Amino acid sequence: MSPVRQTTHFDKNLIDKDAIKVVNTLAKAGFEVYLVGGCIRDLLLGYKPKDFDIATSATPEQVTKIFKRSRIIGRRFRLVHIMFSARKYIEVATFRAGKVQTSGNGVIIRDNYYGTLYEDVFRRDFRVNGLYYDITKSEVIDYVGGLEDLKSSVIKMIGNPTERFEEDPVRMIRAIRFKVKLNASLSPEISKSISKQAHLLANIPPARLYEEIIKLFHNEKSIEVYKGLLKFGLLKFLFSQAHESSFIDATLINTSKRIQSGNSVTPAFLFAVFLWSAQNKRYNELNKKNKSHIDLMIKASEEIIKRQTQQVMMPRWLSSRVKDIWMMQYQLENCNLNKAKELINNPRFRMAYDFLVLRSQSVDPDLKERAEFWTTLQK
Repeated sequence: MSPVRQTTHFDKNLIDKDAIKVVNTLAKAGFEVYLVGGCIRDLLLGYKPKDFDIATSATPEQVTKIFKRSRIIGRRFRLVHIMFSARKYIEVATFRAGKVQTSGNGVIIRDNYYGTLYEDVFRRDFRVNGLYYDITKSEVIDYVGGLEDLKSSVIKMIGNPTERFEEDPVRMIRAIRFKVKLNASLSPEISKSISKQAHLLANIPPARLYEEIIKLFHNEKSIEVYKGLLKFGLLKFLFSQAHESSFIDATLINTSKRIQSGNSVTPAFLFAVFLWSAQNKRYNELNKKNKSHIDLMIKASEEIIKRQTQQVMMPRWLSSRVKDIWMMQYQLENCNLNKAKELINNPRFRMAYDFLVLRSQSVDPDLKERAEFWTTLQK
């Protein structure tokens, strides 16, 4: 099968210089190498990509021999992270073969079989993500119709959606994210398969879903992603304790505005909001026992967080900050002026204050006066 080859000269300012270094180094060493996936999709649409992934004929061991500051990661499929700073790396994957090892329910458990560029294309998920870019020839290589889908604003699967979602159920939530990000429609086949196979998300290890949660909600269209997850019955496999509320809506809209303005966001705030109603419910259930408010809050918080980690991992630092936000709500609602100034100096005050403000603007309008008190006090 011959690919469509489209000569395309991207703005060099949009392509990560370190990614170009990696590609050129591997090419100079005699390996076949391309920029691939979401970065090509975004470049074609005129966006500046956040991540640059690379596909090559070099094995992980060969890559690490060339790049000293690199490490092999992953079990299901081994990748190489080439480090450029404490927080920056370029991900390099070896071309995958069509052969995989699956469990009884179809989930891929081993994928370390290497192949050719042509084989690798058909191991990718969506057609818009199956595009490769040859830097030396300035060519986009398309075996699967990804260029056509980008023009038509539609998300289509490479292969049978039912089988591809069985292999990796995480593709279902990615489909929703790409639909919203690209302002595209899902193919009828994908929509039908997601509705039938949403339950497969319960098979995914909690640790793997944490990063996906960040991608789903830390963007400029998080409210649309949220509604899409609800529509297809996927949210309950990520946050089974969460229920639709104006508080969640207000928070996601606020998160998007903060990102648009270049302000920081934290997953701790997101988790605290999604689990707030469950925490309140559990607190009220425990409140029948003769214990102090603090003890009840701690017990309720720990129980809700423990349940959540059975679906999506919460790193220890994150769960600690979530509890801080919740615990400080009582103080913000009740403390007097003398202790108020001391509370403002708490390093977690700003998160807890923002949480209170959003509550007052949504589910707890009776707190508006209290929120205004804290706003005025900070001036």
